Amino acid sequence: MKASTKRFLNYGFILLTLFIVLYIGISGNELSGLWDAMTSVSPLWLLVCFLLVALFTCLDAMTVFLILRPQGYKVSFRSMLFITIIGMYYSNLTPSASGGQPMQVYYMKKRDVPIGIGSSALTVKFFCFQFMLMIIGTIFWLVNKEYIFMVLNNQMWILVLGYIFNSISVTFVVMLAISRRMVRLLIIIFIKIGTLLHICKDPKTARARWEKNLSAFHTSIIFMLKHPRELIIQLAISSVQVIVWAFIPTAVYYAFGMTGIRITELVTIAILLYISASYTPLPGGSGAQEGFFAIYFAHAFPQNTLFVALLIWRFFTFYLSLIAGAILTIFSVKKKKEPRPKNEDLE
Repeated sequence: MKASTKRFLNYGFILLTLFIVLYIGISGNELSGLWDAMTSVSPLWLLVCFLLVALFTCLDAMTVFLILRPQGYKVSFRSMLFITIIGMYYSNLTPSASGGQPMQVYYMKKRDVPIGIGSSALTVKFFCFQFMLMIIGTIFWLVNKEYIFMVLNNQMWILVLGYIFNSISVTFVVMLAISRRMVRLLIIIFIKIGTLLHICKDPKTARARWEKNLSAFHTSIIFMLKHPRELIIQLAISSVQVIVWAFIPTAVYYAFGMTGIRITELVTIAILLYISASYTPLPGGSGAQEGFFAIYFAHAFPQNTLFVALLIWRFFTFYLSLIAGAILTIFSVKKKKEPRPKNEDLE
């Protein structure tokens, strides 16, 4: 199947999910109530939502920027921000966010960052974020366990599955980072599959090239392990990212002028929602994200307001990155020749 066809199908699935959500929300509520909910939203808090998304994106770019700089790869922060937005776009467009990292590696390669180094930077970033997500989520869960049990009740299995799948993904990434044998085995398998499908025409050359990338990958990982200060910085940034992301639905709650639920409880269910829905193998988690939001925040919003809150939250956490990524992708494709980025420091 061609890449353009896959992209078209993914867009179609996302739009189908949106239409289903709109249909359920409109048919299950009176239009007057929905209109009242929409007109009650505070523009100031919507601006806060936008600023939180912008801060999260900048922090995401900063993580890779700070991994590459100590290793001598002087990619500008502006370039990393561009690559980050492109990565978010493809992650939200492909099942299990499978397209984001390869595109980021591709754009880093265009800026003289070897594939192995770019891959290791993204691996470290993924591990730090997922690790801190699990740690912070567990701490908040224990602090607010009575509220979480009240919210989920008989649906605690959703959260348990989220923890299981996220734990598996973190463990798998750690194994890839420390086991050259495992990565080499995966490379051999992929090359054999590519050869059978007539995608890889020269297996020997392909294996030699990937062996070189593998060496760079593990060299970069070892560099991070030998510099614990750099790793601590990554974990600290990831912690801030987790909290920032959790504050987006919290800001949506306050946008309706609502009170009654403590901010720590709102942040807790937002983090646990992310853990529960992040493993779903759908483009952007479409369907699962909306369904889990309705479950986790059913106690926070009245029925009419819940639907509008879901749309606002989904716009800022999903559709906004699709729009921004699509614009940047079109812009980058239309450029005849991309100018060489300056090796400038972050000012």
